[in-house]
Amino acid sequence: MNLNIKRWKRLLDLKNPNHGLLLPILIYCVDKNGRPVLGKPRPGPETVHFIEHEAYKDIALVVPALRELHYVTRYDNPQ
Repeated sequence: MNLNIKRWKRLLDLKNPNHGLLLPILIYCVDKNGRPVLGKPRPGPETVHFIEHEAYKDIALVVPALRELHYVTRYDNPQ
């Protein structure tokens, strides 16, 4: 998955309190070299299980919040 960096730059900033909303999505993203965007996952079967069977469930929770955040920003701050 490739993000439009221009549109998501604000949320990619670790200092932004809304950065955490991207984490469930970024866990599945890789860079140009195929490495995980969030860095190497913690080793162990629990991590593998979480990524393969649990992490995706959080995406459904953050998408509405991301949409609302984008909607407000998009219409309140014309570019």
